[in-house]
Amino acid sequence: MPEPTENTSKIHTRAALRSWAAAAQREVNLGFLCQLVAISGWIAIAWGIGHSVSAIADEQPTGTGLPIAAAGILVRGLANWTGDLLLARAGRTMVTAARADLFAALSKAGAGWLGGADAGTRTSQIIDRTAKLEGYAAHWLPGMRLAVAGPVIILVAVATQTWLSAVLLIVSVLVLPLFIWLTASETASRAKAQQGAMDELSGAFQSRAAQSGLIRAFRGIRRETDSLQDASLQLRDRTMAILRVAFLSTAVLEFFASVSIALVAVYIGFKLLGVFPFGTGETLTLAEGLTALILAPEFFSPIRKLSSLHHDRADASAAAEMLSDWLEHSDDHPVTRLSVLSAAPVIAFENVSLAWANGATVVSGLSFHAQPGRITTLAGPSGSGKSTILLSLIGRARLASGTIRIGDHVLQPGESLADSIAYIGQTPWLMEGTIRDNIAIARPNADENAIAEAARQAGILDFAGDSRGGLNQKLARFGAGLSGGQRQRIALARALLRDAPILLMDEPTAHLDPDAQEDFLRKLKELAPERTVLIASHSEPLIAASDEAIPLQPQRTREEAAC
Repeated sequence: MPEPTENTSKIHTRAALRSWAAAAQREVNLGFLCQLVAISGWIAIAWGIGHSVSAIADEQPTGTGLPIAAAGILVRGLANWTGDLLLARAGRTMVTAARADLFAALSKAGAGWLGGADAGTRTSQIIDRTAKLEGYAAHWLPGMRLAVAGPVIILVAVATQTWLSAVLLIVSVLVLPLFIWLTASETASRAKAQQGAMDELSGAFQSRAAQSGLIRAFRGIRRETDSLQDASLQLRDRTMAILRVAFLSTAVLEFFASVSIALVAVYIGFKLLGVFPFGTGETLTLAEGLTALILAPEFFSPIRKLSSLHHDRADASAAAEMLSDWLEHSDDHPVTRLSVLSAAPVIAFENVSLAWANGATVVSGLSFHAQPGRITTLAGPSGSGKSTILLSLIGRARLASGTIRIGDHVLQPGESLADSIAYIGQTPWLMEGTIRDNIAIARPNADENAIAEAARQAGILDFAGDSRGGLNQKLARFGAGLSGGQRQRIALARALLRDAPILLMDEPTAHLDPDAQEDFLRKLKELAPERTVLIASHSEPLIAASDEAIPLQPQRTREEAAC
């Protein structure tokens, strides 16, 4: 039923926030302490100015008033500066803790349980939503404490000067909790909607950028531009909705604060002039009245900030709700790595259906055999599930039905052959460093001779000669400056160095010119005899060079054909 589900979600959200905030607790406590010191500095400023002005009015020396006020300014400035640094660090620490938990879950369960959405949406959710947690530790937690402790300290200081002014401040603040609660409730729902709109825009932009060539080729620029504009307008509207609540809450708080300070000012003014209409049981001096009047605005300062800080809390809660749900369900998709295979196996799919963790079916009723020493290509257009089939061998896609056999072993859901697989994608990831460093990723403990031999067999020395530094040639970030063929040769060298019995390739010739593609296919033929090679591609030359091609259709087309 909805109610228990909603309550459970809230419990998980709060638990996640507490867990991530605990990592930043030390910085939060120190930052809060600095804020209390800053309030003490303001009390010193008020006392010093009040007594100095009173002394000047009585034509007396200012005495210690001005030095105390100057010391208060110095203390307040240093405390605020130190507190800001500590709380900024607390925010970063909380974000780091959340990302560590998330990536640990990804490492344990694999990326398959996040399948079903495009890369832009997932990137926005992982990076942008965790960034929303920063304000929770940096602003909300210390701000919530300060909103309680700060006014109490100021109230005590005001009461030592004039008790009736303290009473006026207490009465004026009693109406605020209800208003703040109503504002917080509205802000939370709107923050969740705004983050959803941000995810949608990020996903739409990334998918259009990835397919920009096809969009231009089919003259769909105007249509896709309108789609992106609609997503951006939706984000704008939801952001403006949050801002409207923020401006309303700020305006109401400013109204109550202004009225309260005005009441205190009127009382102190009439009392000092001796025209207050009835007795109050206290005698008020200029020093006491001026001190209380300077302290009054600081009484409302933490409360004003708390209203705006509810937006940090709402953002963090909305982000934590989704992230904690991810972490909660990551345990449902554990991945177990099988031991390394001693020889290239037969890979058999028998009436297999594959789905993402969210239940969306990607492949259904698939049967084929990939034999050792032969190149087997999964041939089909985008959306036919080619990549998902490869991912199923490393536990990154859910087996909905059917059987996957690896030799005599039946691959169970969640089992991974990652330790027996070398994988080459259509855009190999390269890091900043030498060519040697990028090859050695495949087997970090490999010796120099093995790395050099893999580079030689992959043909890397054809473009990385001694004149360019050989394997010590430096690569820019992401391998900028290398051609598609050169990138694929480095990926091929990794596969050779790994020397795995299974070789998986996902569109390996997608970015290669005809000459580079021909050279790559020749190298592939040399690799095949000792391995089980399974390739996902819609490249006609690669399909023609394969020993066997398995035709695939997009899931929607298969469903239409069945109907």
